[in-house]
Amino acid sequence: MRRPPLKKHFVGLLLLWSVFALLVWTFCVPQTPVDDAYITFRYVRHLVAGQGLVFNPGEAPLEGYSSLLWLLLLAPFERLGVDLASAAHVLGALLGMATLGIVALGEKGERPRWLGAAALIACLPWLYHTVNGLETGLVACLIAALTCLSPNSPRHRKVLLAVAVLLPLARPEGLLAVLAWSAASQLAARRWQRDSLIHAASALTAFAAQLAFRLAYHHAWIANSARAKMMPPTVALPPGLLDLGRFLLTSSGVGVGLVLVLLAGARLVQTELGERARARAIFLVLFAPVLATSGGDSFPLWRFFVPLAPTLLAAADDGFQTLLAPRTWPARTTLLTRWLAGVVLVTLLLLPWRLLLPMVRMEGDWVKRWGAIGERLGQILPPTTTIALAPAGALPYLSHFQAIDLLGLNDAHIAQLPPDLSYFYPGHQRHDGDYVLKRQPDLIFLSNGPLVTNADQPFPWREVRVYEQDILRHPRFRAQYRLVAIPLRPGLLLQLFARADFAQKHGWAAKAF
Repeated sequence: MRRPPLKKHFVGLLLLWSVFALLVWTFCVPQTPVDDAYITFRYVRHLVAGQGLVFNPGEAPLEGYSSLLWLLLLAPFERLGVDLASAAHVLGALLGMATLGIVALGEKGERPRWLGAAALIACLPWLYHTVNGLETGLVACLIAALTCLSPNSPRHRKVLLAVAVLLPLARPEGLLAVLAWSAASQLAARRWQRDSLIHAASALTAFAAQLAFRLAYHHAWIANSARAKMMPPTVALPPGLLDLGRFLLTSSGVGVGLVLVLLAGARLVQTELGERARARAIFLVLFAPVLATSGGDSFPLWRFFVPLAPTLLAAADDGFQTLLAPRTWPARTTLLTRWLAGVVLVTLLLLPWRLLLPMVRMEGDWVKRWGAIGERLGQILPPTTTIALAPAGALPYLSHFQAIDLLGLNDAHIAQLPPDLSYFYPGHQRHDGDYVLKRQPDLIFLSNGPLVTNADQPFPWREVRVYEQDILRHPRFRAQYRLVAIPLRPGLLLQLFARADFAQKHGWAAKAF
């Protein structure tokens, strides 16, 4: 009796998982979750507390979270009292392990794709964003299953149908991923494929159901978090394509795999493996530009493009197999060449780590800083305190404050404004200082929260972000707010702006400006 692939290749899979866990827990988990993950955590907290899908308790429901499916996966952990950051790390790691298994052993009856899986482990952007606290690892796993699982197995066919339903619930572009794969499968097979059409119909049904829920509950056609980031395609697409190019060719070395896929395309034989390999290549060509319409991302390491990595490296493995295993070559030469090629690809993937790791650490340091500020402010001020700020994740979540999101991801008014096209910074191009000041927040957090050692140090006005400057220019800001320095710990103070009466109520030394 033929052994199932998982049992037959368990040692190899265990080795992959061990290396993955070591790298993720050494380099990525200490620097995550990213700040936006705490926005989802905040919605989860309020949902489980019976307050609904709201950013601030008492406000109307708002879809400021980026993935309904990810939010629902986290909710049971909140109900059980588990720390959501830890839960997100564990879920992300499990999804990463599943992705590796799918890439390595997803093609039933074919050789394991060890090279593609090993290259994926060496891809730092994928490692980092798999445990970033958001839904990125979930989306990458679902797309890997869609493109790498063989439809010949009855069990796989059920999984693929579930994936087609779940992808639209995981990300707004999930529907387009399923449709792109359906089209790629038809083009690669050069015939109508019943399963692909069923998957497309299932994804459309799931999308319609979520849209109906959005209209009924949030009274909106588009998620607020998506609306706040939308820009005209003519503005977003060119820099988005450039960012995609950087991801492919310089960020992680996976562009080498793309080149090999294209080179191998003409030589793929008329087999099931060749047909699906062509489908993967076509899918990448169809779906990558869709992701580029976002204009890129403000987070480091290409979060929006990372879900392509498992499929891309699986396709690269197909290319290696086709290019490096001609029938005329001796078997030993073929094996040696494949191993050498694998070493070269993994080395190329590891080369950027020296450049990318400092970016990961810098982002992690910022979020830790905002989290520490939130915890300290939450200790000295009541949860009814209102704060206006751009980094609306860790600080409001850990302080429990009512928050005004300056960038509109969690504010319906700001999200519906036209983008400010005087600069380009994806996700940061909608703002309204007049609206924010009319709401009279108790605190205004600018310049990402300058830390000083002396209360008399001047505020670094030049570091105020471009999307915060309309607050500075408003006459109400200077009339009603004062600069205060709040002790965080001995010898370290936080500079922010407090409404004059709020500062007086708490006995803070306040300076006009």
